[in-house]
Amino acid sequence: MRKKISTYQIILIAVFGMIISSCFQDLDQNPPFDYPDEPPKPPISEDGQIFYMAFNDNYKDVKSNKDATKIGNPTFAEGKVEKAYAGTKDSYLTFKLSDLSATLGSAVSVGFWYKVNGNPDRAGIVVIGPVSEGASANAQNNRTSGFRIFRENAGGKQRIKANVGNGTADVWLDGGDKADIDPAISPWKYITLVLTEGKAFFYIDGEEVASSDLSKISWAGCDIMSIGSGEPRFNEWGHLSDNSLIDELRIYNRTLTAAQIKDIVNHDTEE
Repeated sequence: MRKKISTYQIILIAVFGMIISSCFQDLDQNPPFDYPDEPPKPPISEDGQIFYMAFNDNYKDVKSNKDATKIGNPTFAEGKVEKAYAGTKDSYLTFKLSDLSATLGSAVSVGFWYKVNGNPDRAGIVVIGPVSEGASANAQNNRTSGFRIFRENAGGKQRIKANVGNGTADVWLDGGDKADIDPAISPWKYITLVLTEGKAFFYIDGEEVASSDLSKISWAGCDIMSIGSGEPRFNEWGHLSDNSLIDELRIYNRTLTAAQIKDIVNHDTEE
């Protein structure tokens, strides 16, 4: 003889059925269930930032609202963040330092994403330097002021280096194989040059690859920045146009720490 189901049991069964039905509807309802959005990532700090070029279909510095001068026919490609500068033969950008939103000082940090193309096997990447007085246009190599970030062949890999002028001489930042990037893999790497009175540091992805004593950077005779080539101020050794990709170029009038650099790397890498 079957037992009768009580009114209380009937209510429990009905409630349980509604809960199960609701759960399945949430999984496949039309319109879909609106789960709360995750809060947006906090923006990268603009403290001390005096230059920012994102390369999203233009060559404009966001901080000054001034455009770089285009030489040749550089293009755009898929970048680390939206689009990137894509170098081509005999092509690069120049930007007048007088157009910066603030004057460069003794504390400077320069950072950008970089995806190397090993052909040609050496190139200039970002250069601020003075004229080599008395030298021909294709023999410019005055390294007593400004800085030069460039690459060279290192056993089939590309070694990223930097050079800084203190007013009378130059200081080298060569991290050896710690600064090598394999063009066959060509991952995006975050390159950062950090300068202050007393020391210069070079980082890749927030990891220090080189450092050197530096009394103080000199900006004597520096009036332009080149992006994507050593031309026109650092060409004597063949560091000419770069076919690589450059993205999210920032310059700060302050020194970034390794932790702050890693914050930028993480910000631009996380979805």
